[in-house]
Amino acid sequence: MSDLRNYKIDTPQYKFYKEMHEKVGLEYTMNMRKKYSKYDKCKMSIKKALSMMDDFIDPSDPDLDVPNSIHAYQTAERIRKKYPEDKELQIAGLIHDLGKVLFSYGEPSYCVVGDTYVVGCKYPDTIVYYETMKDNPDYNKYDDKCIYKEKCGLENLIITFGHDEYLYGVLKYNNNLHKMTDRTLNMIRYHSLYPWHTGGSYDDFMGAGDEHILKDVLEFNSFDLYSKEDPIEITQSVKDYYDKLLDEYFQGEMEW
Repeated sequence: MSDLRNYKIDTPQYKFYKEMHEKVGLEYTMNMRKKYSKYDKCKMSIKKALSMMDDFIDPSDPDLDVPNSIHAYQTAERIRKKYPEDKELQIAGLIHDLGKVLFSYGEPSYCVVGDTYVVGCKYPDTIVYYETMKDNPDYNKYDDKCIYKEKCGLENLIITFGHDEYLYGVLKYNNNLHKMTDRTLNMIRYHSLYPWHTGGSYDDFMGAGDEHILKDVLEFNSFDLYSKEDPIEITQSVKDYYDKLLDEYFQGEMEW
């Protein structure tokens, strides 16, 4: 496990996060949320979005150098191995990164991928490459005047915008076109918030029921992370299985 998410200095990941931390604060995040709140960029099916992952490799991840489509199937297959009857969870594993279609709109990588963090409050040292946060526009700005109240609940936090929040928003906006429930939607929404679910930060903001989300996200991430170590072969029969599942859980083209 210690070999995963091993972030070193002077690597492409370091440069990626340095740029993110220099630019992404509260104002920037609010602008991005507003920009992508209308879901008027395009119409496409979930299968089309999945096919677009053939062309995307996550530049923020030191453990992943294959197209995200492969990672999607690997994550889903690990879930199917443990929970063969939980089709919705398998689908969540398959689609959890599809918000990365943001790359096709010309957004810079730091708006698409990478660990997320809460803005509008003190930055915890559990943020990856925390030392680069000193150049953030909000560094020290909210140390003594956090904009959130204690136990306000995860849903009231403003988290840096990226593929997690985007796909969550798309699925909520198009809720009449799929059968995903809040349980799996929350796994998708928070799976990159590592300072929270792995670092132990932001616990004082958690509200009623958030402990269940934390438990779900931690388990989900065990499939997401360690899929990278499994020798899972993605055969045509595997793809056919998920093709049928997508037909069962989704219908038509969604607005993105």
